[in-house]
Amino acid sequence: MKRKIVKIIALTILIFSTSTATAIWIDSVDVIPEQPLEIDIITFDIFGTAGFSPSEVEHDEFYQNGTSLRLDLYFNIAVLPAFSDWTYSKQIQPLPPETYTLQIRTFDNDYGTLWDTYTVDFTVVPEPVTFVLFFLGLLIVRPLSRRKKQCLNV
Repeated sequence: MKRKIVKIIALTILIFSTSTATAIWIDSVDVIPEQPLEIDIITFDIFGTAGFSPSEVEHDEFYQNGTSLRLDLYFNIAVLPAFSDWTYSKQIQPLPPETYTLQIRTFDNDYGTLWDTYTVDFTVVPEPVTFVLFFLGLLIVRPLSRRKKQCLNV
């Protein structure tokens, strides 16, 4: 709620101070699936507000450095000073099991101005079949080792 009030005040100041000012905010990010498996394609649904309407993503740039992910969104900005909601969806390939930090940044495509940064953490878990096979292997190996001990004691 506080974030929305700050946005409204900031936008009002921008609109009245200059006709070329703009702002692009990120309101929320959904990671789909919420807790991805190592075999899942991961989707990031990003929701935001722009100070000028209509505003849309011109292109994105995705970077990965270990468990740090970054998605930069570059917007084409319209000239009509009015709030507009925007959404953007990005899919990435499956990731190994780890906890990841995704940083999303919004930029004005014309001037390269950084407007907002949003960070979200999520964990990729191993697929359940891997665990099942591991435990089945333990169940098979354990009785075999008992039989071997019994044969040695006789």
